[in-house]
Amino acid sequence: MLVTVQLIRKHRLREEYALVWFAASIVILLLSIFGELVSDLAALFSVSYSPTLVLVMGLLFALVVLLSQSVIISTQANQLRDLAQQVALLEWRLHQLEGDDPAGIARADE
Repeated sequence: MLVTVQLIRKHRLREEYALVWFAASIVILLLSIFGELVSDLAALFSVSYSPTLVLVMGLLFALVVLLSQSVIISTQANQLRDLAQQVALLEWRLHQLEGDDPAGIARADE
């Protein structure tokens, strides 16, 4: 939890992502304080060795986080491409309006 707070304070982690890490920290804290809770969950899911359940839950959490981050990165890459294309079109239009050669090639009549 302290690492998450520090990352937020230094503007290295956005608040919406921090909520996920705070929730994970609280779950880890509760499972470490109430050890019998892990045993009860293991019995509920018919797991014979209860620490295995914690490991599987951690792996599933990591996979969900990785998938959500991949979706966010893909969305941002598409937005970045669109923005770069818009900037290129605006620069071309600006050069057209100013009468400049957009390719940077000097005209023969100048």
